[in-house]
Amino acid sequence: MKIKTVKKLASCLLVASMTMGLLAGCGSGSDKEAKSEKKDGGSDEKVTISFMRTGTPEILRGIFEPIIAEYEKENPNVTIDMQDLGWADAEKTLQVMASSQTLPDVMYHLPATIFDMADKGLIEDLTPYMDDELKEDMYPALLEAGQYDGKQYVIPCGATTLLLWYNTELFEQAGLDPDNPPATWEEFLAAEKAIDEKTDAAGAAIYAKASGGETSFVFESLFASEINGPTWDGEMYTYDKEENKQAAINTLNFIKDMTQYSQGNVEEFGRFDVRTLLRDGNVGMVLDAVNIENQIQEGLDSGKFKVAQLPAGASGVQTSAVNMGGFFIPTNCEHKEEAWKFLRYLMDTDNQKAHSAYGSIPILQSEAATYDESDNNEAVIIKSVEESVPEGVSPKTNSLWSVTGEQLQLLMMGKQDAETTLKNITAGHEKIYNE
Repeated sequence: MKIKTVKKLASCLLVASMTMGLLAGCGSGSDKEAKSEKKDGGSDEKVTISFMRTGTPEILRGIFEPIIAEYEKENPNVTIDMQDLGWADAEKTLQVMASSQTLPDVMYHLPATIFDMADKGLIEDLTPYMDDELKEDMYPALLEAGQYDGKQYVIPCGATTLLLWYNTELFEQAGLDPDNPPATWEEFLAAEKAIDEKTDAAGAAIYAKASGGETSFVFESLFASEINGPTWDGEMYTYDKEENKQAAINTLNFIKDMTQYSQGNVEEFGRFDVRTLLRDGNVGMVLDAVNIENQIQEGLDSGKFKVAQLPAGASGVQTSAVNMGGFFIPTNCEHKEEAWKFLRYLMDTDNQKAHSAYGSIPILQSEAATYDESDNNEAVIIKSVEESVPEGVSPKTNSLWSVTGEQLQLLMMGKQDAETTLKNITAGHEKIYNE
């Protein structure tokens, strides 16, 4: 939408013999105003863009406030109103904002919710805004992960692959080579057993809480390696297809086998819970995302902890699904061009690199080029992005994850076998696909 000019505003105000006017900014609310003022005989419209990045406010403000200050310096007619929203309240608050058409002009959230809102006509298609430089700089799997129904609704700016994090000291105690971590499922199980039997720690930390899509992400990532291919075809998970039945069962059996030498009581642990187990030396390995670094950074710096790519299934390719969140612009934004200009600024290499410090793999290839090539951990993370596949996400994802998570939990608790687990997942998903 084009921004109204001062001349248009002045013509309306002359009728009432007034000299100033008030224009509503993107979204609604008293804090979202756009004022037009004359300067040196010209016209510069003052625009306020509201911006929200869900997460931990005290950390995020330290990242974004310097970026915003520089942007406002370069664009004196624009004010960026950064607003806070913690994860605990994010989903409920987002739905309220969406229903009242008061979504912030530029916002970060997760694709399942964004795609659901896009289905309702609440999210702007950013395909026409995308420039070639940004498209070519983004890793293909990440670019694709932000697309739904052939349109780019999300600009990924925070993402994770699944990686193998391990304790080098426990590896040595177990007679394992810390410079040669498990590269296959068979090697992973053997290493897990050795750590469990030869040290005071459990072989690996396994998490089986049903909610949040965490175990679904593990299953999806391991399955991607088993088949060396995508886990989503645009309409359904490829592991729900008959031709991939055996590959899915193989993956489920591996997940079940991992629990044999785990910390136990796996149903009580989520992904965030197991990080302290690794940090404190209670387990030798864990499959986790890159933001585990925030909990084990000291050990990474000292060499106590290292990271490797996800062990490979039958394909022999160490690949992972990529889980992401990103920026979007709602259709209720009145100044879409200004909103996109700010969003695009956030995706500049230096700004995106600063953002990634919150806990993300590199989103841009130019960002990855700034990593330390001599740091093996950073090299592993980059390689995991290069060989990743998009996670399967749609407006129905949360319901699909719920089915998968509940069934995986039963599998990991030893209450059902792989065949039954896949049968129940497929049946549950079929109902959701057909809704």
